[in-house]
Amino acid sequence: MGHGSCFKIYHIYHIINNIQTPILHSLKTNFTGHLYLIPSSLGEEGAAAIPDATRSILMEIDFFIVEQERSARRFLRSVGYNKPFKEDSMITVARDEVFVAPELLISCLQQGKHAGVLSEAGCPGIADPGAAAVLWAHQHGVKVVPLVGPSSIFLALMASGLNGQQFAFHGYLPVNSAERKIKLRQLEEDSMRFNQTQLFMETPYRNDALLKDILESCRPYTLLCIAASITLPSEKIMTQTIQSWKKNLPDLHKKPTIFLLLAK
Repeated sequence: MGHGSCFKIYHIYHIINNIQTPILHSLKTNFTGHLYLIPSSLGEEGAAAIPDATRSILMEIDFFIVEQERSARRFLRSVGYNKPFKEDSMITVARDEVFVAPELLISCLQQGKHAGVLSEAGCPGIADPGAAAVLWAHQHGVKVVPLVGPSSIFLALMASGLNGQQFAFHGYLPVNSAERKIKLRQLEEDSMRFNQTQLFMETPYRNDALLKDILESCRPYTLLCIAASITLPSEKIMTQTIQSWKKNLPDLHKKPTIFLLLAK
């Protein structure tokens, strides 16, 4: 790693579902820099949802772990980050990717400088690939500090009126309509059996197709909350029965949306 004997990484392999996976264990545990988890706005017009306390801490961060550099830079500038973006001060992490820390990040944390994980939208580590970097930090003794900011998942649950004691988030459902309907019926059964709110989402341009499948698959008196454009000027959140939604279909095309089901 370029740090001699003071920083050694051992590759230990374990088997998960017959796949050999490396686990990184470090002997170095005296990093003095922190890893901050930075929530981002839920749309270009949502920067006002970022608290002042979070904005002020941003100015202490020198290295960023992001999904897409261009949108990350745009967000940081929108909330007042005015430090210059140095070469190699930002790296990207993809979904289902083992996080490998670059030497610049390691050096930054060893010198007491701070790094940040920035989500593309919402909170890092929640339906977000930044979790891999956070796990790396815990494995190597780096202090992890979550910051306050918007999460479409939890804001939707808060505003839904549905069960917030028992809930499950499923991310994206199958793209194929027939497979998706099977999954929706399964979620509805689980919701009824466990009194559990089921949360899921879709790529915005496929929202209307997903809603059509929900209305065709679920029971008339199952409750459905549609939480669209959360924290944005066009925000609309409403909970009704499936039967009621059929009478007044919303236009969700290209609107970031969280769907929540609770079967009674």
